[in-house]
Amino acid sequence: MSQPKRSPPEWFVLGEEATPQVMACVANLVAANNLTLQVRTAPMLAHWFLLDSLLLANRANRDGMHANALSITRQCLEAMTVVELGVCGHTESEAMLLSWERDELTAGKLRAWLEHHVWPQYGSGLWAEPWATFMREFARALQPYAHYGPQLSQWQVRLVPGTCGTESTGPATAVIEVRPRAYDAQKGTRITLFHAVLTYALGRVCVARGSARDDLAALIARLGSALGKSRYLDGHETDWSRQLWAMLWSADGRTILE
Repeated sequence: MSQPKRSPPEWFVLGEEATPQVMACVANLVAANNLTLQVRTAPMLAHWFLLDSLLLANRANRDGMHANALSITRQCLEAMTVVELGVCGHTESEAMLLSWERDELTAGKLRAWLEHHVWPQYGSGLWAEPWATFMREFARALQPYAHYGPQLSQWQVRLVPGTCGTESTGPATAVIEVRPRAYDAQKGTRITLFHAVLTYALGRVCVARGSARDDLAALIARLGSALGKSRYLDGHETDWSRQLWAMLWSADGRTILE
């Protein structure tokens, strides 16, 4: 007997609805900035880079190239930093962008500046933590995937569903399939969730700038609530670096957690 078709998780449905609206809102913000000519196009170019990177990451993810998709997703976060710096409206943001344009500041330095000068105005993150804490931990958890290394290589293999033993029956075990483009439904779902987190974060930028309509602001809030309830992101029960581990399964051996 065939298994009943699964309904997509709420965060996925809301993310699909919110993404085009959030990206349109961001496009308006980057086009309307009042920066000097030297850096006026920087946030717009960063937004275009982010859009194209998400497109490439989604394609790679669907084709089982999860490690490539995750590495590209890290670049999306870097581009989002430049977008936010260009539209935040702070009196010092232009000077920061000029320093970045001269290659004097890294993306990490830009995020540190945002954390101190801008993010405190945003309220809480996905749970009750300050927005600065949420963004800092999310960025830190993605950092190991900026370069090819052993942690990123684990996203190239497939965790075979139904083969995960639990500690109650002895040492936890799992069967791993190693082949080119080994599509793993769990990895594919989780990378899609990370993209929804990026949409949510950009949406919060729109809300903070007063550029989101009331209905869009409400949609972004609902998306954040749905993401915060996902079993892949279990609040502060697990630190962010572990939430982005390649291999996750529940105590009952399930690999698809939603």
